Amino acid sequence: MNRAKVDTQRDERAKRESQIVIEAERAAREQKTARLRALRLAARQAEPEPEPEPTKPKRVARRKDHSPD
Repeated sequence: MNRAKVDTQRDERAKRESQIVIEAERAAREQKTARLRALRLAARQAEPEPEPEPTKPKRVARRKDHSPD
């Protein structure tokens, strides 16, 4: 049985090219994340602090006495 001839130079070149693309995509993703984080922090600083809503007193259910008196 003959083994298929492997072009190692082509494989190495393809690996290098794919690593370049992967690194470029990663860098673009990190830049986008940093930009969105900065926008989110700026928006959070621009909006006023929300005042807490006043708490309502809890209703207490009264127990009904069912005695025959």
